[in-house]
Amino acid sequence: MADSLLDVLTRLRACEWVDLTHAFGPGIPHYFAFPDEERETLFHFDEGVGSVGTGFLAHRYTHIGQWGTHVDPPAHFARGGRFLDELPVTEMILPLVVVDVRDQVEADVDHAVTPADIEAHEARYGRITPGSLVALLTGWASRWPDGEAMANRDADGVAHYPGWSVEALRFLVEQRQVAAVGHDTTDTDPGAVVAGGSAPAETYILGADKWQIELLTDLHRVPAVGALAVATWPKPREGSGFPARVFAIVDREENR
Repeated sequence: MADSLLDVLTRLRACEWVDLTHAFGPGIPHYFAFPDEERETLFHFDEGVGSVGTGFLAHRYTHIGQWGTHVDPPAHFARGGRFLDELPVTEMILPLVVVDVRDQVEADVDHAVTPADIEAHEARYGRITPGSLVALLTGWASRWPDGEAMANRDADGVAHYPGWSVEALRFLVEQRQVAAVGHDTTDTDPGAVVAGGSAPAETYILGADKWQIELLTDLHRVPAVGALAVATWPKPREGSGFPARVFAIVDREENR
């Protein structure tokens, strides 16, 4: 007899759940052209604290959609692409693949992940399952929440951090039919590319009708294959991006 949904939930609760999301607030690292978050206490339990009233706690948050750990839908870069409210909930639970390039990044902080990096991953762990979320582990999340450390600018003000190449993303989309990608850096493209005023990798992946998660954390706690990714976000009408809550479900039995 097939397991009931309650049986499935019991099985999932026996797994390890790893939060892959940074908490956000004013002052966190972000794309240099975006304004900082502003947060106002409208209501507070104590008299004189809230700008509107008292009796309970309520804040007003003012921030760009691409804030903290966040989702970018195709519409963020592709005119006519899907907005957040058009991404189905069936895409919010996906097989998770973690491609670890920390060694390459240690040798070259400007490393742009190549198809060869992905093929090396597959040679060790097997072919990437269609419909997966493929997340890039560069080690950059260890620099959070130091914005200067994450930007890693040189004497000329040019940022240096790793990212995806267009060729790697094209391989994942066209050869492996992934549903989404993610990374622990601020941008899809390497920092020096973004500093030069272009974003070819981000333009490609969103133009290919895929969504992405930026600024993931704790990917080192997740196995290379075998986990599930759960990525959720609010549903603003025609939304171009929003902070996301992302976590991994890891089967302890399979990863002993």
